[in-house]
This record gives sequence, structure tokens and C-alpha cells, in this order.
Amino acid sequence: MRRAIVIYLENLHHLIVHFACLYTSLEYIRSPDTELVVFGTPEALKRLPHDCRKIEFLPLEEPPEMQTYRYINSIACLTGPQAEQLQEYDYILRTDADVFLTPAWNTYYPKAYTVGRGLYVNGDTVKRNILRVAGELGLNHHGFFNTGSTHYGAPEKVCDVCRVGLEVNRYLLTHDFKKNHGAWPGWFRGVSILYSMEIAVNHVMKTPVPDYCNLDFDSISAESVENHAHIHCWHVETQFSKYHFLHGKYDSINPENLNPGIIKDYCLYNALLSKQRLPDLSRGS
Repeated sequence: MRRAIVIYLENLHHLIVHFACLYTSLEYIRSPDTELVVFGTPEALKRLPHDCRKIEFLPLEEPPEMQTYRYINSIACLTGPQAEQLQEYDYILRTDADVFLTPAWNTYYPKAYTVGRGLYVNGDTVKRNILRVAGELGLNHHGFFNTGSTHYGAPEKVCDVCRVGLEVNRYLLTHDFKKNHGAWPGWFRGVSILYSMEIAVNHVMKTPVPDYCNLDFDSISAESVENHAHIHCWHVETQFSKYHFLHGKYDSINPENLNPGIIKDYCLYNALLSKQRLPDLSRGS
């Protein structure tokens, strides 16, 4: 069994700091079958530890709308010939950089294609637009809404979903959001990658399995890390807040006073540890 955590990285302060936290959490759990695979720009990759698998991928530039929506590169990198290297793995987890893996990852082997949780369908208008776009593109939507950004499955399936998701996102950026970006929590360009991947996974997989317990779980929870394999840092102000960490608001905390058995302390513990283990990355630049 070989598994890979797959992320995309550019040489931006916040992304490099998030990577250091993810890397430290993977070190912490000592997974015997999991590698960290990073697609990224040359400037970002040269800064990373040597035990990561590094695959160069340059941001998309055409059409021009891609240049101002860099999130799209996190799925585009899984759609070309550079992604063929992922076929060496039995399972891959496509996720973002601002996540932590917990000890529960070491026993987490779902049999079906599994997705995490999203919170972007906040009303009927968004839902109607998602279904409209799927219909305009001739894609089938089977009623699975609010799928998260994290996808876990066989490499060929995850890459297939990303290929469809890329085309949907391209369509959204050049049609729905070409002139009007909309506004959160309504129909909004900023989360168009989530709309796109939802449409894609519905079309390709038909019955993806949502696992809100193990994928994209809250970083502010006081629940046990043994029950949640993957933690995603949401837009929050309480511990653990990725923004507070980035701005040094936790620097005075001694990690030895934390309880890494619960999620909010586990995230902070590994984040603080990342500053010791990877000081150059934790400074961001």
C-alpha cells in the first residue's frame, strides 16, 4: 500500500508557513505508507525538505482570467502529463496546504471515493446556479452538494475529477464571473473552484461518499484526534486559527503545556513545533 498527500504550492508567505505545519504533522504521525507530493513553482520547491516528492508546475496563464484566480492551479496540476507520476500510488489525498494529518490517518482506508465538507451552498440561488452550469456543460449532477476541497481515492479517479473540474472552473471564470465577481455568501467567484469540483465529482463518480468526520474537520474542535484523520483550517478567530498563527499571536505559548490529544491543541502543537523543525520555512521568506 502506498498513499500520497498531494498539494500545490507557490512561494507565498502564508502557503509556505501552512506547508511547514502540514509537513510537521505528517512527521508526527509517522505514517508508514504515506508520502507528501508537492506540485509547485521552482521557487517554492527549492525551499522544501528533500524527503518531499517535488513536481514542477507553472501557474496557468491562458485564458487571462486564470492569472487572477490562482486557486485553479491546485487542480490543474493534476490534469497534465506531470500527474502521471501519481499512478505509482494506490490512493491519493488531494487537499490544500492549510491542513493537518492526525494519528487517525494511519488507519483510514475508505473503500469508496471520499470527499470532505464544504460550506459554500448557502441558499437556493447558489444551488440553482450550480445545477444550471452543470446543465449548460452537459454534465450530470446527482445531488451531492457542499463537497469539500479534499478528495481521497484512486489516482486515476481523482485526476479524472480534476480534469472535469478544471474545465468547469474555466467556464465559470470566463462566463459567469468574467465581469461580475458576485459576493459571499452568494454566487461568488472566490469559491468557484469548489463549485467546479462539486459538479465534477457528481459527474465522474456519481455517488461520492462524504466523510465529514474524517476529512476537512474543524481545527477549533476539542474532540479527540483519534476520531478525525484530516483537519482543515477554516476562517476562524478561535484556536486553532491559521491567521493568528501567521501573525504570531500564539508565539508565547509553550507547546509542552498543550494537549495534543485534542484537535485544537494538536494543531497548535504541530504549528509551534514547525517553527522549531523548519525555522526557515516558518519565517515564510
